[in-house]
Amino acid sequence: MAVSPIKLIFGVDGSYSQHLAVTLVSLLENNRGNTFDILVVTLNMTVQDKARLRSVVDGFANVRLRFKDFDISRYSHFRTDGHISHASYLRIFIPEILAESEERVLYLDCDLVVQEDIKPLWDFDIGDKVIAAAPNPFFVRHDDLDLPPDADYFNAGVLLINLRRWREADGTACLIRFIEAHHAHLYAHDQDALNAVFLGEFAELAPQWNFQTSMLWCEPEALSLRYEEFRHLVDDPAIIHYTTPSKPWHFGNTHPHKGIYYHYLMKTPYRDYKPADVSMASVVGRALRWPQVAFRDQLPGAYYPTRRAFRHLKTSYLGLKV
Repeated sequence: MAVSPIKLIFGVDGSYSQHLAVTLVSLLENNRGNTFDILVVTLNMTVQDKARLRSVVDGFANVRLRFKDFDISRYSHFRTDGHISHASYLRIFIPEILAESEERVLYLDCDLVVQEDIKPLWDFDIGDKVIAAAPNPFFVRHDDLDLPPDADYFNAGVLLINLRRWREADGTACLIRFIEAHHAHLYAHDQDALNAVFLGEFAELAPQWNFQTSMLWCEPEALSLRYEEFRHLVDDPAIIHYTTPSKPWHFGNTHPHKGIYYHYLMKTPYRDYKPADVSMASVVGRALRWPQVAFRDQLPGAYYPTRRAFRHLKTSYLGLKV
């Protein structure tokens, strides 16, 4: 009997085609035992970039790749900032884009690399929840989103979606209403809306499935991990998600797994890419960040206790919020 494919969906602005290529190569190289049905929902992607992305998957027999252009002009008033474009909001339309018969899909951002077999992620028991997602550290804006002060907050870069439950909850319509009512406070855009609308309706994924840049600055206890588990997570996560505006394709970026992005980039049609932000300012900025980054990455056994001590000093003796 044929094995059902893993259903994957991406929402991509055309300017991120190169980074989607990296994500696809990393996914397919590390998942040769799985089959995939991949839909890429696009904004402003050129015919040439679609052809380049098709060439990325041509060497793999275990994938079907499709594209669907999306007209988001009705929602052009939705807030965008910095590196976030309207493509981020494509997530909220997934249950309407896919056929009614589809009940489960895995959404991935395209600023990430996949290092392991994702079948365990696809098979995760979501129960009757709408979404499964990994926690997002350091969230403190509960008041902005009308959330209880102890509410959990997830990162929307990796989402296992229960499409049936989403549709039953009329999730897309609820999300649109929330976005329009809270426009001024959505600093994390649709991610904020997803957390507010689906409060109590998400199952927690282990952080290995969405290792965010902010987790580099966590203490292990913040992720409910022992130090040994935390070090394994930092050194070898299943999915590396390059969150924050500083990305590995920027010259000034100092992410410890930056080289992994370039490893997979060399296997794409975009292999000739050169960072556009090389300047005296970026050179100086990287040099100034180097001591703390080197302390964190080269001497983790000393770095995290030191960070914990400073946190305790700030909160207990100086009365500062962390």
